[in-house]
Amino acid sequence: MNFINKSINRKIIFWMFILMTISSMSVLISTVTKVREDNIIKTKTNLEMLNSAMFQSLRNAMNTGDPVQIKKAEEEARAIQGVQNLTIAKSKALMEMYGDDTPYTKDTKILETFKTKKEYITEIETETVHNLRMIKPMVATPDCLMCHVNQKEGDVIGVMDLTFSLEDADNSLKSIIINIIIASTLLGWITIGIVFYVVRNATKPIEGLKAGFQSLLDSAELNDDFKLEIKTKDEIGEVAELFNQYMDKVKADLKQDEIVINETNDVLQKTANGFFVYEVTSTASNPHVEAMKSNLNFMIKKVKETLDKINITLRNYSQSKYDFKIDDQGIYGDLGAVTAGIKLVGNNTSEILAMIMNTGEQLNDSTHTLSDASAGLSSSSNTQAASLEETSATLDDITTKIKGNTQNTSKMSQLASNVTDSASQGEKLAISTSEAMEQIVNEVSAINEAIEVIDQIAFQTNILSLNAAVEAATAGEAGKGFAVVAQEVRNLASRSAEAANEIKKLVENATQKANSGKEVSVNMINGYKKLNDNITDTTNLIKEVANSTREQQNSIIHINDAISGLDQATQENSNVANNISTLSNNIEDMSNNLVNAASKASFLQETRGQVCDVDLIYDIADLKVALFNYKDDVFARLALDNDNIIVEFKLLDEWLDKYLNAHPTIDQEIITRLKDMNKNLYSYLTQLMEASSKKQSNGIINDFAKKVEVESMRIFGTLNQIKESKCKG
Repeated sequence: MNFINKSINRKIIFWMFILMTISSMSVLISTVTKVREDNIIKTKTNLEMLNSAMFQSLRNAMNTGDPVQIKKAEEEARAIQGVQNLTIAKSKALMEMYGDDTPYTKDTKILETFKTKKEYITEIETETVHNLRMIKPMVATPDCLMCHVNQKEGDVIGVMDLTFSLEDADNSLKSIIINIIIASTLLGWITIGIVFYVVRNATKPIEGLKAGFQSLLDSAELNDDFKLEIKTKDEIGEVAELFNQYMDKVKADLKQDEIVINETNDVLQKTANGFFVYEVTSTASNPHVEAMKSNLNFMIKKVKETLDKINITLRNYSQSKYDFKIDDQGIYGDLGAVTAGIKLVGNNTSEILAMIMNTGEQLNDSTHTLSDASAGLSSSSNTQAASLEETSATLDDITTKIKGNTQNTSKMSQLASNVTDSASQGEKLAISTSEAMEQIVNEVSAINEAIEVIDQIAFQTNILSLNAAVEAATAGEAGKGFAVVAQEVRNLASRSAEAANEIKKLVENATQKANSGKEVSVNMINGYKKLNDNITDTTNLIKEVANSTREQQNSIIHINDAISGLDQATQENSNVANNISTLSNNIEDMSNNLVNAASKASFLQETRGQVCDVDLIYDIADLKVALFNYKDDVFARLALDNDNIIVEFKLLDEWLDKYLNAHPTIDQEIITRLKDMNKNLYSYLTQLMEASSKKQSNGIINDFAKKVEVESMRIFGTLNQIKESKCKG
């Protein structure tokens, strides 16, 4: 077949041969079939005519009633050319009437004809035999009833079974087939020869087309002078002319497309160098090239818009405006990952600045406290040093005094002996004093009795002066002088009574004093006795004090040495306190500078409530970076047909379970929402990969990419809520 397919001549001849063969076979088959059908129909017709003639001849012979005539008629019928078999099957009534011993037929077709009274014709064809069999009933008529008295009109008297051979017709048909095959073959080869000649002349210009096309394929570029040289004016010549016109148009279109492609290459090189301000302005003739140009310009425009947004964001970051939020609407895929990364940088920088602000303010407060504490320590150290100096001086005095005390204890022991003698003498004097006080008490008692007499006299005098005053008043003018005297007497009596009372009081006081003195004398006697005992104890104690004083003297010397060391340490503490004060001042200046520098930058203020746990900040930052890597891996495999399996981002769920075990008080809803978002992210990434693998439209792919970015940002925001929840406690 490969040999045939390489040439139009061969294909035309081959298929013409096949067509002629099929046509000849079709004609032969249809002719043979038709001839055979016609032959059979004709044979059947002739057979029916023959059957009718034989039937009539046999019937006539039967009407004679002569068996010889009947047998002769049968033999003549069997002798007809083509008759293979002729059998007359008699009915049972006929056999009974004539006493025929011939066995009754058992042929089912004949028996069926006896019943149905219908004629039956069938074709019998085997490998060796081709016959027609006709079975015809012989129905009784009124004429037949004269001989067949035991039957009635319409009964089947007998059945004629005639088998006719079709061998002569088949031989004739074979002869016709051979003649047709020979004629068809001759005509076929003549036709093929004529067709070959015509086709060869007709396809000769195609060789020119082939040479022209081969030249076109062999040339690296399409030459302007390329044309097919076909001199015929038939359809092939017209095709060649149309092809030349088409090639002229193609060359013109290619030149126009070449301008677009060259400009596209130039724009792509500039874009590769980082310039996204150029676009392709030429118009292509090829609609696909034009669509590619439009898509390229749209891509450059979208990338330029994205880069402008990124530049604006980075410029704001360079101006320490980390609270600026990039507009990432409509930015997906790898560029979406870049913008999300920039947002993460701004958020992380805001967290660092928030930590600096919080730490700086706390450090500022702590340095104030440290400065105050160091100042207090310095002051206390100076005060302690002064106190130690005073203590050292005091200890020196104490040492000197202890030495004096040691010397004085001996003197005190001697003086204690002297005091013992004095105490004995004092005891004697106290006894004498007690006796004198007893006598004073007795004398005072006598004075009291005299005072009572004086008091009574003053009372009576007062009564008498009162009576004289009454009398003087009664006497009127004559008694005025006496009244004055009476008044004076009464005054004198009053003063005498008062003096008596005062003396009485003095005496009573003296009595008390005397009694007290007596008691004191008794106490003095007892005191002197105790004093003697105490002096003895004191003498013993003084001896012990003398020994203790010597020991104290040694201890004081050691204390002096310790105080000297403590004084030196205190001086060092004072120096350290001064250094700490200086250092705290420096730290305070640094913290002020740090807070001042952080306050110059604007950042996301909500991050100040999310940066209390540094480890948690960096753990979540690592999770976000891992999520970026997870998405980037999927994006990198979107164009691959044999690597589109996506696994779940299990790192997030594992971290959430670990964090929940370590912090069981966290809001469970946050954990549940994060896990649901992680499942949604996996689902969206899977749908994105399937859409890319199935080459679905860019709109569908962008929708899934948008869902991926939105879900990623939701995960980031909810992770920030964990930090905020931790800081709120």
